[in-house]
Amino acid sequence: MAPAVGLLPARRVIATAWDLVTSRPKEVLLPVAAVEVPVSVVAALVIAGALSTVLRDVALDGQDRGYLALLLIVGAGQALFAQVAHGAAIVSIAAVLRGKPVPLAGALDPAFTRMGGLLALLVILVAMSVLLALTIIGLVLLPYLVVRLALAHQAFMLEGRSPFAALGRSWALMRGHMLRMLGVMLLTFLIFLGPAILISALDGLVAGSRGVQVALQALVSVVQGVLAVPLVAFASATTTVFYLNLEDAARG
Repeated sequence: MAPAVGLLPARRVIATAWDLVTSRPKEVLLPVAAVEVPVSVVAALVIAGALSTVLRDVALDGQDRGYLALLLIVGAGQALFAQVAHGAAIVSIAAVLRGKPVPLAGALDPAFTRMGGLLALLVILVAMSVLLALTIIGLVLLPYLVVRLALAHQAFMLEGRSPFAALGRSWALMRGHMLRMLGVMLLTFLIFLGPAILISALDGLVAGSRGVQVALQALVSVVQGVLAVPLVAFASATTTVFYLNLEDAARG
């Protein structure tokens, strides 16, 4: 069945998001890069510094508990700032689509101001996913919930809702639009597949003496962070286009 008048099919959502990334890089890519790149550099320096000092005798195979704890803490920090980058991109992309672009500071300020809420939203979603993954029924329900709650960040950043209210808003907005969003997610996954494999393959370049491995690991980590910028921006664009399209259709 063709989508209702005013509702973009999945391929049009993807095409619109792609056009935004390629034609408006300042508004779409820059908010993500302004957060992700510095965080990637700091994370790489922290890990390299620890491996060169307090963890200098630890093997780089990831088996040591201290090393694993360091990776977990740094990874958690990166995940939080990835939420901030996502939030800033949502604000900037929505402003472009509404014909009222905002400067970089205008996109970053709301995301950093509401960092606590973004963290809470991340914790809720992760906890929910972990709990569901503990049972077979939960594993079956998990993809459904992922799709149904896909617009929670847009509701949180653009409507000023609380984390729980944003989840409820996404649940309500997605009623009757699950298949379209699933199509958007599948197409996005296919687009991401090649770059994701390339980013993962960079880890294979880390070789040599311990000092060389530590330096290369830091460099590869920064490069991976830079390469992730367009992926995060594109993912933010697809869901924001979808969200605004639903809002516009609802208003006629």
